[in-house]
Amino acid sequence: MKQKLKGFFGQKKVWIPLVTVCVLLLLAAGSFGGYEYWLYQQVKFQDVTIELGTESISISQFLTEYARAEKVSVVTDLSEIDIGKVGQYSLTFRHGRQEQTVTLTVQDTTAPTADFVTEVTMQVDQTLQAKDLVENIQDYSETQVYFEESPVIPEDYADQSVTVVVEDACGNKIQQTCLVSYQWMIPSCTLELGEALTAQMLLLDPEKDAALLDQAVLDAFSASPVGVYEVTTDTGAKSDTCTVTIQDTRAPELVLQQVSCYIGDTAELEDFVVSATDASGDVTLRLLTELAFDTSGSFTVVVEAEDVNGNVTQAETSLIIAADIVAPTISGLTSMTVSKGSSAPDYLSGVTATDDVDGTVSVSYDAGSVNLNQAGTYYITYTAKDSAGNITTAKRKITVVHDGNDTDALVASIASKLSDDPEEIRDYVRSTISYSHDWGGDDPVYYGFTNKVGNCYVHAMCLKAIFDLKGIESQLIWVTDKSHYWLIVKIDGEWKHIDATPGPSHSVYSLMNDEQRLETLSGRVWDFDAWPACT
Repeated sequence: MKQKLKGFFGQKKVWIPLVTVCVLLLLAAGSFGGYEYWLYQQVKFQDVTIELGTESISISQFLTEYARAEKVSVVTDLSEIDIGKVGQYSLTFRHGRQEQTVTLTVQDTTAPTADFVTEVTMQVDQTLQAKDLVENIQDYSETQVYFEESPVIPEDYADQSVTVVVEDACGNKIQQTCLVSYQWMIPSCTLELGEALTAQMLLLDPEKDAALLDQAVLDAFSASPVGVYEVTTDTGAKSDTCTVTIQDTRAPELVLQQVSCYIGDTAELEDFVVSATDASGDVTLRLLTELAFDTSGSFTVVVEAEDVNGNVTQAETSLIIAADIVAPTISGLTSMTVSKGSSAPDYLSGVTATDDVDGTVSVSYDAGSVNLNQAGTYYITYTAKDSAGNITTAKRKITVVHDGNDTDALVASIASKLSDDPEEIRDYVRSTISYSHDWGGDDPVYYGFTNKVGNCYVHAMCLKAIFDLKGIESQLIWVTDKSHYWLIVKIDGEWKHIDATPGPSHSVYSLMNDEQRLETLSGRVWDFDAWPACT
């Protein structure tokens, strides 16, 4: 042994005890094992934060420098991890026999992107939505679009700047100031020659803006010939224009009559024409049939009427040659209107019957179906007979106008089918009667329930009629400019606003206090001293 050591270490003899060699070997082995133990104690996995929208992540992102990929396995079921949602998720990994739980954080710090419509023109009868001013919104979370401050249409329709905000679910947002221009007139209107031009035809809100148009000016347009005209209004802040096209597409109205004669007689074009009228005023008549009076029989006669704008009407009638086979013509059967309970009118007043041979003949009538004590529409049959036995019958409409009892009966019939719940009654009126600009005349209640249409005043009066019948205390109320009517109703000792008029602004709330009512009236108010406060 000593030799080997000698040969190993050189010529000098060195004595190394066996114990010393063992100690050195143990120290070397201990040093290597200490490193392994230190490495084992180091953190193998780390928390990871990603931005919402990241398509995928890898396990390597969770590994620290002390991890060995070949020893890593995943304990957590990765199918339960949704990186498409903001939040924090716990993931457990195993490194050899060592397990560690880390946190995956999905955050959203990126604002949405969108294209804004920086300038928009809207009509005053439309409701501007914030989403109307935004296109192509892109974000990895749900977004909402809203106005920084809800716009209210200016009274003078001046251009208005509004700020539109696009915000995602995590509060990231972008915003843009947009310019809104308003139109209170329709852009164009086509009017048939002879028709009357009205403010209701041109204005989107005629109740509010009627004063912007002078009816005398509109009447001048109505009397104008075919052409294109412009009607301009000005609020002081800006103006708006409607292009009015007056056209003539209606052919003349041509009414012909049958002509009867004997062989050898004659008839002219004018004999066949009862009337030929047109809005243009001038009508040219032409007889398109060649007439002959040497043969008996019935012949078709065609007459043409043409106005100055080239519109043509053709109509046919008959020429009867030979025996008197033409019945008398009854005239003057215009519709009649009488009051309920009145005495029978003179049914023959203005009624005449003429015959082509006999001239004027007598007229009889049958009014047996007419009940003057019950409102309704009836028909009277008139009969005229000439000496040859030709008989003509014709009907005449007579309307027996309703009275207050009819209105009361109608309201009672409707009320009997409804409960005493004011809201149910309101919903019935709102759904039964459509909205129009009609005020309902002298009896808006009867008008509304029979015609199923009317303005806010008609809706309010119809609702009040049922409330009154059922003993529900209510009052008619209106804004100061009387552009809107509704009711206040007392329920359990408290007054509430209730509106039967259809429309989104009137159905935001069912029963309203004063504050809620003001919110729906777009700046309009009522006389607060004239009616009880609604709480």
